[in-house]
This record gives sequence, C-alpha cells and structure tokens, in this order.
Amino acid sequence: MAAADLDTAQEFQSAAEVAMLTGDFEAVMALVAPDVEVVTPLHSLEGVDALTEELSRARPADSTHVEFEHGDWKVLRNGRYLSEVRVLFKKETGELSYSRDRSFELTIQDGKVTRYEMRLAG
Repeated sequence: MAAADLDTAQEFQSAAEVAMLTGDFEAVMALVAPDVEVVTPLHSLEGVDALTEELSRARPADSTHVEFEHGDWKVLRNGRYLSEVRVLFKKETGELSYSRDRSFELTIQDGKVTRYEMRLAG
C-alpha cells in the first residue's frame, strides 16, 4: 500500500504544480477526498473547494514565470508523506524575482489525499 500511496503523493505534487501554472485544478481535485483537511500557517479549513482556493491564492501574476525545485518524498508513518519545495518566481527576462521554501505533508488513505498541510520552510 505504501508504494501506491507514494505514487499518489507524487501525482498530487505534479498536478498541483500544473495547477499553479495553468489555473486548472481538475487533476488535483481528482486526487483528494471530498472532506480533505487543509492546514496552513494561517488557518485550517476543510473540503476540496478550500484546497483549490488555497492553491489559487499562491498562483503568481501572469507575467511571472514559476519553476519548482523539490527533493524526494519522505515516507513518514500512518500514511503520511513529506516533501520540501522551493518555488522560484522569475521575471519575464528570466531574472529571479524571489523564491519561497515550503514543506508539504500529505496524509493518504484509500488512494486519496485526506490531509494537506503546508508549512513555511527555510
């Protein structure tokens, strides 16, 4: 089961990155439970709409290019997985404007993300 859950975590990360770039959250929504718990440093919410809203807020302006640097997923206990990501926000010229370091912990049950937690890192 752990291998399938790890695949789900990786699929979620890829779908979230595409959603950040395109604004299309359909692939993300397919991977999460309807009552997904969404935890950020500012608040805790519940539901697919809450997750979509949270990810939408992180989307940059259209003139900003975004790149993602991430390491391997770490397998924790009880269906939990952790990944650290650096998001690079670049100007149209390719010059780095700013970056953000985040860690993401997912809880996966029955092939769906049931808890998404984003923490500030670095």
